[in-house]
Amino acid sequence: MGEKEALQLKVVLVGESGVGKTSIINRYTSDTFSAVLTATPGASFTTKTVYLKEFDRSIKFEIWDTAGQERYRALAKVFYKNAGVCILVYDICRKESFDELKKYWINEIKANANPNLCNLFSLIYSFLFYSFCYRCE
Repeated sequence: MGEKEALQLKVVLVGESGVGKTSIINRYTSDTFSAVLTATPGASFTTKTVYLKEFDRSIKFEIWDTAGQERYRALAKVFYKNAGVCILVYDICRKESFDELKKYWINEIKANANPNLCNLFSLIYSFLFYSFCYRCE
């Protein structure tokens, strides 16, 4: 019996510029960290395949790092399409980056992503909001 083909899962990280999306991806995919990074121009793409012994199956994560700068926001809509996972990233030390999740990013994803993905937002948003408020008190 041959090896099963890896399942593919599109993952998109969104958030304001400078919140750490690229650093999270670098840490996950190559276990590296750099304190000095330049802004992502448009978007970048990488993959990581993980074998899940419990399911005897591999998952190939197709990870998209979207630019957070306002001038690239229209381009980011393309990356939400067919995403299985959307990770909202904010900087706990910059309240405005959290506020932008509420004002812009969540609405954009709801309007442009798979509707099944959007059903999770109310739960996730509640967790983020209370998590943020707790840390800032």
